[in-house]
Amino acid sequence: MNKKELVRRVLAGQPVPRPPAAFWYHFTPEQRSGAAAVQAHLDFYRETNVDFLKVMNERLYRVDQRPTRASEWRHVRPAPVSSPYFQSLLDEIKEISDAVGDETLLLITIHGIFASAFHATESPEETFARANPVVAHLREDPQAVMSGLDAISDGLIDLSLACLDAGVDGVYYGALGGEKYRFTEEEFIEYIKPYDLKILNETFPSGEFNILHICKDQVRLELYADYPGDVVNWSVTEQNPDIAAGREIFQRPILGGMDYRGVIVEGPPDAITDEVYATLDQLGTEGLMLGADCTLPTSTPNQHIRTAVEATASYAVRR
Repeated sequence: MNKKELVRRVLAGQPVPRPPAAFWYHFTPEQRSGAAAVQAHLDFYRETNVDFLKVMNERLYRVDQRPTRASEWRHVRPAPVSSPYFQSLLDEIKEISDAVGDETLLLITIHGIFASAFHATESPEETFARANPVVAHLREDPQAVMSGLDAISDGLIDLSLACLDAGVDGVYYGALGGEKYRFTEEEFIEYIKPYDLKILNETFPSGEFNILHICKDQVRLELYADYPGDVVNWSVTEQNPDIAAGREIFQRPILGGMDYRGVIVEGPPDAITDEVYATLDQLGTEGLMLGADCTLPTSTPNQHIRTAVEATASYAVRR
């Protein structure tokens, strides 16, 4: 059974000889655009043998005028997909797609509405968690900011569809904002969720294989239960629901099982294999894609990832 068939069987709820496995990390700064980015993705794919490949979109979202005050969000217009900034990403997708051919399914990372709005402010990354200007501006002038969010959501829809046209098979959407420390439940439902759903409902039907990724800790996971997505992935931490609880919430295949800061990063290989076996013993092999609960560190050796992927096959033989 080839990689595409393996993934498609999981999506269809059919039994598989082994669960598909995929991991990723951010490439080094010099490998994040152009020919170097294409080569980095292809080297990663060949060296790790992952069952599907996620294209790492390093283009933080841009708008025509950076909003510095709440009232300025009314004037936000997203950068058009035809801009060189995004066209270079589409060119990279085409090259990666041409190179892998029909071997595997490709996904594109789309940073969700909350992250993209933050990127539009060009604020320091350290302000994202606790001093986020998007949160402050929404509480000051929600109608103005929501006008800007609507414009950005239109741009993210256009970008997602352009990526699908360029050669990816689906979208990996990074949802944020449902953390308990960021918004109240009512604020999230009013300010963020409508734009998440607008983007997902406009883009996911055009893809064959879409993943909903829910980032950060202290997440109200149940607020995402009605979000579309063929597969769901979230950070399993002490402050977030575990896989069993998430399965109850979402009732669809799950991507995860491996700690992104754990043994897959440091090794050794035998310990990685043991952890994969223990994970599959606990979670089973149906309705599961083996992966990490978040992006791996850039320092993770490709051979460690390959060991985890290969362990899914040896586990099947071992059974």
